[in-house]
Amino acid sequence: MKEIEINKIPSPTWSWLKINESKALIPESLEEIRPEIRGNSEISEFSSKSLSEDIKAFLDSKNFSSKEEEAFKSLSLSDAFSNLFSSTKALSIEACKKNQKLVVEYKLDKGNYSASQLIRAKEGSQLSLTILSENNKDLSEAGFFCQETLVLAEANSQVTINKIHLLNDNFTQICSTKVFAEENASVTVNHILLGAKASFMESRCALSGYKSSFNSELSYMAEKEEYKDINYVVNHYGKKTECNMSVYGTLRDKAVKDYRGTIDFKTGSSSSVGQETEDALLLSPLVKNNSLPVILCTEEDVEGEHGATIGRISEDTLYYMQSRGFSKKQAENACARAKIQRVLSKIDDEEIYQKISDFMTSIFDEE
Repeated sequence: MKEIEINKIPSPTWSWLKINESKALIPESLEEIRPEIRGNSEISEFSSKSLSEDIKAFLDSKNFSSKEEEAFKSLSLSDAFSNLFSSTKALSIEACKKNQKLVVEYKLDKGNYSASQLIRAKEGSQLSLTILSENNKDLSEAGFFCQETLVLAEANSQVTINKIHLLNDNFTQICSTKVFAEENASVTVNHILLGAKASFMESRCALSGYKSSFNSELSYMAEKEEYKDINYVVNHYGKKTECNMSVYGTLRDKAVKDYRGTIDFKTGSSSSVGQETEDALLLSPLVKNNSLPVILCTEEDVEGEHGATIGRISEDTLYYMQSRGFSKKQAENACARAKIQRVLSKIDDEEIYQKISDFMTSIFDEE
């Protein structure tokens, strides 16, 4: 195993808080895994190149201005994390029409795996992509899954990506989603994060074009001694760009969660708007919850907001639910389910929806 630094915040705070970055132990080698694909499968193929080689080919095909090049480089595509994919062939997805839909399922066994996806939404196209990572809940061997997704959204395109993670307690996962949005492009990234011994989740976005936008919602459940590490970074470069980031989750037992969320208004991003919110429910005095929302700004005419609601179920709410026949455990489970349901309601694939529901049932073993 080797240690890498991951999820580093762009503007460090006091080092004694121990939240500026994370360190993850990864295997010396990873095996490429290929998914099952449903939907408009004709828009996808496996590249003969690694993701880094595909990115270089993309850059060679574009005539970027210096500002656009700076925006693209802000995604940190050459960091230590990306080096894990030096031999992994990317699943290349290219959307050229409206209303295109694809489901990609990674079914993991014992072992250490890597997978990458390159999504290119051509001008005016619409794509809905669901990526599921799952394994057998009864699998006893330890495992590791590393996944990187790069979204290149061209002018006036619309991309929605739903990433679902249903892994057992013996797995560690690292998942990175990186978005480059051109003029008037709209990208939405939703996560449902359930299970896994340790999860490192990263979303980075460069809003390069005029009126480009990024929206994200993440729901999680952390229990036992699970660790969730979440890092969002949105860089506003274009004028009138917009981002909205929301994280909802529950911690119980001895779970730990670190959240970092950064909105960075770069010079030239006038009239842009950014908002981030977090809602964390704490169901045990032994959980640890760390949150670090940050707004950076070198532009005057912008609006940035962040807010957090972190705490336990109020006595009034608990009393009301118990007066309606709920036990304390059932009331807690209902509140925790509701946070996951906020993102689950956006999943329009019946098979995936059912898998998530079944996994939730195994977590919320009600009385």
